[in-house]
Amino acid sequence: MSENSTNASNSNNPNLVEVFTNFFRATTRPAVTMIFAAVIAQVVVDGIDAPEWFIGLALSVIGFWFIDRGVHRWKNNGGS
Repeated sequence: MSENSTNASNSNNPNLVEVFTNFFRATTRPAVTMIFAAVIAQVVVDGIDAPEWFIGLALSVIGFWFIDRGVHRWKNNGGS
């Protein structure tokens, strides 16, 4: 009996939605992080008074992504 290609647990042949979400996540995170970093660098260099909501949003998003990646790497490398 052949395996169902739409099965999400079949890692050799992922479905289209899984491929799209992984691609979107892989391209969006670095792009958004670079945009936030560029704006923060411009604020520091030019001495612009940035809104507190922007700095809070940027730090929380970047922090969440680093923590999320760290947890995933830890779990994939045998963490308990």
